[in-house]
Amino acid sequence: MPFGSIINSVMCHLWGFCMRVLILAVLSAWLGFGQIFASADVSHPPLESYGELPSVRYMDLSPSGDRVAYAERRDGSDYLVTFDFHTRKKSYHVKIDDVATRGIWFADEDNIIIRASETKFVIGFRGEFDYSGAFSYNLKTKKLKFLLRGTDNIYPAQGGLGKIVGDDADPGYIFMPAWMGDRYSDPNYSLVRVNMKTGKGRLFKSGTGDTVDWFVDTDGTVLAREDYDNGSDTYRVYTYLNGNRELIYELETSQPPPGVTGIKSDKSALIFSDGETHEESGNVYELDFDGNKTPITLGGRGGMIERVIRDGNRFVVGVKYSGAVPSYTFFDPDVDAAVSGLVNQFSTAAVHLVSWTDDWSKLLYLIYGSDTPGSYVLQDLETGQMTLIADERADIPPEAISQMVAVNYTARDGLNIPAILTWPAGADLHTANTLPLIVMPHGGPASHDRVTFDWMAQYFANRGYLVLQPNFRGSTGYSSEHEDLGKGEWGGKMQDDITDGLNALVEQGLADPDRVCIVGASYGGYAALAGGAFTPELYSCVVAIAPVTDLRPFLRNVKWDYGRDHWVIDYWQENVGHLDDEREKLNSISPARSADRFQAPVLLIHGKDDTVVPIKQSEIMKRALEKAGKDVTLVELKGEDHWLSDGDTRIETLRAMAGFVDQHIGAIAN
Repeated sequence: MPFGSIINSVMCHLWGFCMRVLILAVLSAWLGFGQIFASADVSHPPLESYGELPSVRYMDLSPSGDRVAYAERRDGSDYLVTFDFHTRKKSYHVKIDDVATRGIWFADEDNIIIRASETKFVIGFRGEFDYSGAFSYNLKTKKLKFLLRGTDNIYPAQGGLGKIVGDDADPGYIFMPAWMGDRYSDPNYSLVRVNMKTGKGRLFKSGTGDTVDWFVDTDGTVLAREDYDNGSDTYRVYTYLNGNRELIYELETSQPPPGVTGIKSDKSALIFSDGETHEESGNVYELDFDGNKTPITLGGRGGMIERVIRDGNRFVVGVKYSGAVPSYTFFDPDVDAAVSGLVNQFSTAAVHLVSWTDDWSKLLYLIYGSDTPGSYVLQDLETGQMTLIADERADIPPEAISQMVAVNYTARDGLNIPAILTWPAGADLHTANTLPLIVMPHGGPASHDRVTFDWMAQYFANRGYLVLQPNFRGSTGYSSEHEDLGKGEWGGKMQDDITDGLNALVEQGLADPDRVCIVGASYGGYAALAGGAFTPELYSCVVAIAPVTDLRPFLRNVKWDYGRDHWVIDYWQENVGHLDDEREKLNSISPARSADRFQAPVLLIHGKDDTVVPIKQSEIMKRALEKAGKDVTLVELKGEDHWLSDGDTRIETLRAMAGFVDQHIGAIAN
């Protein structure tokens, strides 16, 4: 699809009018849908088209709307690219392949920010860590600068260095937080004013070792500073509105709350959440600068608040609600009408607002649905035109994409469990009960599956597998209560929810119970192994990517990394169990401690540079299964992190998975 082509049939390309009809009639009673038919006209793109990183990623609209910037994947490498709508010129600027790109956006009309990370080992510091930073690229000078490099007194070996919290009114300057101090002293998390032309910064406002975030206006006024004291379990909010630091809020809590999420547009208050209730509003308040909290209603157009939508200085303009597909509320009625109108047009697709011009006359969306692997679409509010800019994966045609359906089923204790069901493209409705099934629990577990282009799910569905992605209790996105019900339920009710989803499909005649594989990554990898250990009769194969396998060694490693008194320890104790006081429980829910119960062959895949779940966890699992005489294979990914950020190793991962799953439960498609 050519760049910038104005089309009247955007909806045809993306979803409804030209959509092939695929939902099976046999699903209607369970899923509440009408009739769906099989399609014989299904293409099967090569595995590499799914495993490779998207060809277009991180697209952002310039403040004027004259151009877009994005990362383009070309011949296995990433490039920073811009496209100018007036000249119709596409420009390749710089190769950005040496590190993992995490985001691209315009700081102003001339400067583009690139956020990236890599796993590093620094002499004098303990272990490897994920080192992130930000670069600025100037479109006029064509120079790339590493932001904060060369800044006086910046602390070495710190992660999270690429965060930008605000734009300065002076063009070419931004505000960034960073740990300041030499390696022989305790650093402070301070606010730095950074020159994008040189990359160097100067200390703007000093924080403390307890500081966690800063909120700043374009004129440099620090509207809020957040601190969390691990020693006293105290969260505090300060303001410098009148020039001096003033404490305006204090809360005793064992874990930091959501806290300040943005600034009210008229600067009269902070938008704030203490996270203590289960209200669908997320318990959101206005916190004024005298410390008074006033509850505010943001909403409900379809779910709990997923994120607050903010401008470059984090002034709040609206909210995004979560669920299978997102919805929005904006304070500007014209913007609200435009976004809501588009969401309603694509009612079963996922419409993500990703960028906008300074005057909100143009909006950039990324839309996922059963006829698109992700399409960037520009909406012009003045002309009413919609322009298809690019597809994330141009080498995957619409007919190759499998139908994604948001479904619900009932767990054994009566809890409603949302899920995403991906139906094999071209599957025959008359042989639904012969479909091989892949159960694919998500990671986190504080996350959720939604309508999107999931490269693993879509690959397997294209090859003839039915894919179930359950949002078991403990998942985010549906209610605070649903999330809280997962506390303490690793290997328990969370696992039962996954089992109940599998059983619901089999009972409805939608899958072959003798051909089921469970596949997951991170927490999903743990859940896959837990399925193989605790319900071994259900699965013919198990694939676990970067899994937690033995909880006591894992939690000891967490304590080593953070220290005994850190709030992260409280989080793990609350959600999984106490390392010292609940040894028996932790052992009982650790798959590595139940290796003798496995019946299915196991494929373990783990990045050697994983700093979240060390590869040692997979090595523990492999040794335990081998000792028990079980069938196990471990694939080690050189140079790969926890998130499978590299295209080559993602392809390696998918190739290993595909061969393993095909071997054990077969497939319809060749």
